[in-house]
Amino acid sequence: MPFTFSIVALSALLAPPPSADSIGQRWRYASDGMAFTVEVVTTEIRVPVGIALLPDGRLLVADRFFGRLYAVDPKSGAKTVLEGLTQVLADSSEAGLLDVVLHPDYRTNGWIYLAYSFDRPGGTTTVVDRARLAGNRLTDIERLFEARPIVSGSEHYGGRLALQNGFLYLTLGDRNTRDQAQYLGNHHGKVIRLRDDGKIPADNPFVGRDDALPEIWSWGHRNPQGLAVHPATGELWANEHGPRGGDEVNVIRPGANYGWPLITYGQEYYGVPVGKGLTRRDGLEQPQHYWVPGIAPSGLTFYSGDKFPAWRGNLLSGAMSRTHLNRLVFDNGRVVKEERLLSDRGWRVRAVVQGPDGFLYLGVDGGMVLRIRPN
Repeated sequence: MPFTFSIVALSALLAPPPSADSIGQRWRYASDGMAFTVEVVTTEIRVPVGIALLPDGRLLVADRFFGRLYAVDPKSGAKTVLEGLTQVLADSSEAGLLDVVLHPDYRTNGWIYLAYSFDRPGGTTTVVDRARLAGNRLTDIERLFEARPIVSGSEHYGGRLALQNGFLYLTLGDRNTRDQAQYLGNHHGKVIRLRDDGKIPADNPFVGRDDALPEIWSWGHRNPQGLAVHPATGELWANEHGPRGGDEVNVIRPGANYGWPLITYGQEYYGVPVGKGLTRRDGLEQPQHYWVPGIAPSGLTFYSGDKFPAWRGNLLSGAMSRTHLNRLVFDNGRVVKEERLLSDRGWRVRAVVQGPDGFLYLGVDGGMVLRIRPN
């Protein structure tokens, strides 16, 4: 089946298009014969990088820019800043609150997981805490992980979270120290795997090696900005930013090396090859899909609900540099179609989450949380 690519940018049926700053505003689109509506749930959350839906219907929204966690009423759009999150470093273009997810057994254990940048003497790092919610305050806060070593600078924190079968996964960027992604004695440019209580699983691929940190699950990453579990296969998938082009989608396998900076489909920002300019090398993983030019993918989810039948099994991610919602269609593990949705809006889509209601929720730079529902 040949690969196809399409851009879907049907303007809203309202004329002129409304300004994107009012709760309840709507735009209508279509995809694969399905008509759907995009509506504003809430506004004035500066960089909504992570979204999780509570059992009572409220949304937890992580604002990277100010390092705040909000609880949002999806009916009124009213939002409350949750207290207790006091240690987030949020003073640069990439630092801040990086993600929020609920434990799959949240109804019984109440655990919320948070990734954020953290200030230490001599530099910064990425940490993971878990906490419970009591009223409008986070309580029982526990530090589960802190990436090392501490480095100066404020780039490539990674910070995407996923939970599956009692395990916690976290993406970690190379912190702009690219060569360290190829060394197992640090956490830079890695995906790590912990138990949901922060302990190290005995079957992690590098446990017992003197030259490797035991939390490491995969390595050779640049800056992974999306993480998702395939609902049918249980595979862990990630997307990551390349340099200039070469953004990737990968299936994350234990012990696998994804090549950065030894191989990449991107270039340096000033237009020359990265290193030797290789795109393949024995022993290094190839992406499932890559983009040249890049789209700056962010957020990641497989659609598994019943509200959008044509999208079931498709991989959805935001696109910040190409300002759209990206949809990849697979056939026998290969991408056969790419669709770029909402591309007429100019939205830097940063978070993409499927809710228990089967609707999609997006976080958009500049302040909006959006809901996508069928007409």
